[in-house]
Amino acid sequence: MSHNILSVIAAMAEVANVTHDDPTTRHPKKPVITISRDYGSGGDVIAHRLSQRLEIPLYDEEVLKEIAMRLQDDPAVVRMLDEGFGRAKDMWLYRLFSGNDVGPDVYRDTLVKVVMSLGRMGGVLVGRGAHVILHEACALRVRITGTPEICARRMIGQGYGGLEHQLEKVLEINHKRGKFVWEVFNSRLSDASQFDININTDRMADFEDVVGMLEVMARAIHAGRVLGL
Repeated sequence: MSHNILSVIAAMAEVANVTHDDPTTRHPKKPVITISRDYGSGGDVIAHRLSQRLEIPLYDEEVLKEIAMRLQDDPAVVRMLDEGFGRAKDMWLYRLFSGNDVGPDVYRDTLVKVVMSLGRMGGVLVGRGAHVILHEACALRVRITGTPEICARRMIGQGYGGLEHQLEKVLEINHKRGKFVWEVFNSRLSDASQFDININTDRMADFEDVVGMLEVMARAIHAGRVLGL
């Protein structure tokens, strides 16, 4: 078993031991949804609308802020780890002068604890491998995808530049997101079994139907787990 997996298991076990007697650990107060998305697939829009529909918080940048607060470190450094986990190994010079031990293991453990804490309260958690961390929790795990060309054209329609540039951006960002989840959790975004539902938005001009479907699923999972079904 790899060091990465052992580190994640240890962090999860620590959170579980601390919150063993807390009923919200098993039954969150409100629905919990994790959304993993391709760039340009509409995942961010869907996450935002879903949080409004369910009247629950949306956690994206908030996760980074919480990690930075717990580490008592510069949010810019945490963002470097978030955007390029592998580069953390090259941050020895920063650690030398700052005295802060911000490395892969520290970041990973803190990320797990933050996501699990948020998962106990309810909300929509975007990206950062939340679907892996909450795989045993009362959470709906969603993957939003799209073919690169269509995702690129969707971004162009929103005023984000030319086709060639956007296509490169789609491929680059999707690669980084997949690499992050693999390096941190040894899990692949292409593994459909890691999600409760996989949605390709290529033929969807309006995401309201997707939001409505996910709302029903999230409420069903939340109610079913609470009722012990």
